[in-house]
Amino acid sequence: MSRPVSSWVAETLAILLKEWRGELRTRYALNTVALFAVTTLVVVSINLGPLGVSRAALPVLPVVLWLILLFAASAGLPRSFVHEEEIHTAAALRLAATPSALYCGKMLYNLSLIYLLELLVAPLYLMLLELAVAEPVTFVAALAAGGFGLAAGSTLIAAMVAQARIKATLFAVLAFPVLLPLLVFAVQLTLGAVAGDPKNGLVELLILYDGTLLVAGLMLFPVIWNP
Repeated sequence: MSRPVSSWVAETLAILLKEWRGELRTRYALNTVALFAVTTLVVVSINLGPLGVSRAALPVLPVVLWLILLFAASAGLPRSFVHEEEIHTAAALRLAATPSALYCGKMLYNLSLIYLLELLVAPLYLMLLELAVAEPVTFVAALAAGGFGLAAGSTLIAAMVAQARIKATLFAVLAFPVLLPLLVFAVQLTLGAVAGDPKNGLVELLILYDGTLLVAGLMLFPVIWNP
């Protein structure tokens, strides 16, 4: 039993390292995500910052934060599987890696990108918009759990998009129904952290939805990846 598990873990880590080696050579996703996030953040800070927004409008700022994270992630994450199809390495991956290990390796890569994005955007967002957080622990929990759900859902959707002929807008269409509940929970939890009134049970709901996305990904990915 231990040998198959260790082999699966080795495959997962190999996929993760492969993704990061390729990313560090091209820096496509890093540059795309960072440029999109910073550009959007500057525009938002100019128009909704301390000089451009009423204090009564502060509850909308956490919503904008998650929109920035969502669209920045959508700009870079779908590339992971599309790139495999473009350079014709998808067939080799199908033969070399277990589908569940491939999904988890790609998801961990996407998760690390999202966490790096959050480390960049969240402090800048709070500083530029002078947004005080009454419950920092809850705020971090919302970012961590919300980021995990974004990675799990986006990885599965990216695999579906890679199999389609029209890839440009398909990710946004498929992501909306999958990620909408996640974003609702994450926004509400972030609002509670900012206001100092975290809603009971929201963390548990967000973690539960994360688990649902992960299980769905593990179940559906083999069918999507090996049609």
